Amino acid sequence: MNVSAYLLQRLKSLGVDHLFGIPGDFILPFFQIMNDSDVEHIASCNELNAGYAADGYARLRGLGAAAVTYGPGAFSIVNAVAGAYAESVPLVIISGGPTTRDYARQSVLHHTLPNKYNASVKIFSQITACAAVLDDPATATRDIDEALRLCLSQHKPVYLEIPTDVQVHACSAPPAFAPLPPLRDEEAIAGAVRDIAQRIRGGERTVIIPGHEVHRSGLQDKVLALLDKTGLPAASMFIGKADFLEEHPQCIGAYQGAGSLPQARAYIEQADTVLFLGVVLSDFNLGGFTAELSSQQIVSALDQQVQTAGGTYSDVPLPDLLDGLLDALPPGTADTRAPVHAFSHQLRVPYRAETDAALTNKRFYDRIAHFLRAGDIVAADAGCAVNCTQVQLADGVTFLAACYWASIGMGFAAAFGACLAARPGQRVIALEGDGSFQMTAQELSSMARYDCPAIVFVVNNKGYTAERLIHDGPFNDIAQWRYHKLAEVFGGSGLEVRTEGELEAALERADHYSGPGPLLIEVHIDPWDASEGFILMSEKLRS
Repeated sequence: MNVSAYLLQRLKSLGVDHLFGIPGDFILPFFQIMNDSDVEHIASCNELNAGYAADGYARLRGLGAAAVTYGPGAFSIVNAVAGAYAESVPLVIISGGPTTRDYARQSVLHHTLPNKYNASVKIFSQITACAAVLDDPATATRDIDEALRLCLSQHKPVYLEIPTDVQVHACSAPPAFAPLPPLRDEEAIAGAVRDIAQRIRGGERTVIIPGHEVHRSGLQDKVLALLDKTGLPAASMFIGKADFLEEHPQCIGAYQGAGSLPQARAYIEQADTVLFLGVVLSDFNLGGFTAELSSQQIVSALDQQVQTAGGTYSDVPLPDLLDGLLDALPPGTADTRAPVHAFSHQLRVPYRAETDAALTNKRFYDRIAHFLRAGDIVAADAGCAVNCTQVQLADGVTFLAACYWASIGMGFAAAFGACLAARPGQRVIALEGDGSFQMTAQELSSMARYDCPAIVFVVNNKGYTAERLIHDGPFNDIAQWRYHKLAEVFGGSGLEVRTEGELEAALERADHYSGPGPLLIEVHIDPWDASEGFILMSEKLRS
């Protein structure tokens, strides 16, 4: 047993079967030990994509991990780690460093900054729950366990920099792992529950809107139990899209301020109480701050803090808040005045293809709503993620998108990670704009290498549509690739779609596709064809 084997055993016991990463001389001892372990190394094409893939993996498995070398490797993964921090994704980043003697002497080595060996730890300390150099073999395993406890309890990334000699240093086998209990204030929990329950009982209309923290803590069933008991209506949002309730009879539809359908917006904005459960109240979630909600209406439970018009309650874990509300609120019936399933692309609206009609943005997402089925994992990026806000998802579909940090390209690399995290029989479907796809397109080769039969839609609208709608110029144009040809180059298959009839033929192929490698479907849509919600949000951002 050595420090690297200890860390790998810990990760394996916590559900990490695959570790993404790129080798380099300072991390090679760890990679060799991993090669002989029960954790499989998955090679991405670069460190940034490894971080994105680990993020997608973590959103499905509850924990993800990536390994890189010191300096360029660590700095290359920074953007992915920042996104995981913003969106509360538990991620373990392992960086191999020079020897402990080199750290002490600040030796002038490749990959190092002059007299700044601590640069990486200082940078990662801003975007992780814990960033540490494990330069003391005597405490390395204790430090590993402490970092993992913080990672899992806070749902945030951690960064472990391990000198080359410490990676192979002998140590004891891992003892039983003891998770870190969340900070809990019983008085604050009781006060928050009492405050919210009084508001709901005393008001005429309450709407529940769950967000990304519900997914991170696995609280979907508790939210559904609360809806079923109380009869309260609920809505889905852009960030943390509530994929688990969009077919529920009490689901109003999608809410994103001015980006909502009028009936959903009117009902929600006229409520006495809008209870946001684990929702980040950002510009994107609120439709470029077009949401007309007052501080008197909003109750926000986020990051263990509950804020109401009556006060602020700290150290209130979301699971405890939901348990308290389930106990405190009486049974009720659904409000017959509430809209039902107000999505632009609805499952109950039949779709019939017009064979020769040129494909439009609306018709494409109308068809995608009917193409998805229970068990599918859908990873969307940038403009496609915006459009998917209004796609009603069938029960059992899991939706992945980094809509808060909003780094384009993340969705496709996350889809690669999802391929490794998926259960047997689950389809992984990526929805990519051409601009975002070009950021991380290399992972198409990784999907082929590991025989991942993902279905990849690349919407070719000739550039950065999101930016075009905010401020157009030649800087929004991109190189025109023949996207459908790329999959074949790397070891998969590709199709090109311009009409509704061609889309039907492609989906027929996709429905029965099992590989080898990915199936890429290039979908041609006019550059200025965007959804109404997308246009409204862009107008607000432009102003």
